[in-house]
Amino acid sequence: MSVIGRRAWISLSGSLCLAVALASCGILPVSSTDKKSDRVAVDASVVQSLQRQIRDREKRIAELEAQLDALKVIDQDMEKRRQSVRPPATLTPIE
Repeated sequence: MSVIGRRAWISLSGSLCLAVALASCGILPVSSTDKKSDRVAVDASVVQSLQRQIRDREKRIAELEAQLDALKVIDQDMEKRRQSVRPPATLTPIE
């Protein structure tokens, strides 16, 4: 896995843990049905927000991986050109 991908996954998992921790801190058990449905709606919106963030980050990771692949191809092409421009190590004298 690339360093960028590893950093993205670490960041994503840290954000997810933080969101879960923050979401669980603010919720107290409530006995009324109305407040329970509000809690479910809030939980659903948090889940949807986290899913959207995950999708956005996955798209960004895919874009960065595509750019990295393109840069690798360019680097390989430049290396081939650099090698073809150099004269051979041993030259035979022209007679």
